[in-house]
Amino acid sequence: MKQLLFTLCASLLLLACGSAPEPEPTGPQPLSTDSNATCLNELMPRLMGDWTDEQTEPGAVVHERWRPSSDGAYTGFGFVMAGLDTVFIEHLRISADSMGNIAYRVRVPSQNAGEEVDFTLTSCTGDSMVFENPAHDFPTRIAYAAEPDGSWTARVSGPGKDGAPRTLRYSFRRAAGL
Repeated sequence: MKQLLFTLCASLLLLACGSAPEPEPTGPQPLSTDSNATCLNELMPRLMGDWTDEQTEPGAVVHERWRPSSDGAYTGFGFVMAGLDTVFIEHLRISADSMGNIAYRVRVPSQNAGEEVDFTLTSCTGDSMVFENPAHDFPTRIAYAAEPDGSWTARVSGPGKDGAPRTLRYSFRRAAGL
């Protein structure tokens, strides 16, 4: 009986001293640095250049312009033209922080006090990349997919003002003469 009691106490003591199991991750987790770098090295050169979507916004043309930056990042500029008027502007950047985490950074001068909003790269394959920020109001998700014909589809999604799911889909084709 003493032997059984001693074994039970020793087992409980070992369990109590052991480390607690790691909690399961919640929400999107960034990919490893190697996967991120490989993904961007393959996809981003295909996104460089000037792009337009002339069909998504009635009476307007959506533009995106992407360039490589001297610091290894990629910078973009998005704008919407209605006739000769610019009705929307956004500054875009895809870059890695010192830990290798990659984010899509968006700055709209008229929103969020002009500050950048970061969306973490959560998924990347040979033809698409997904960035998420579940704490942001709208969008919470930005996805780019390269199409077989060389065009790009961008989907911006999240809850609308009424809380219902909302998705904006842009079909970008290479722009001529920008």
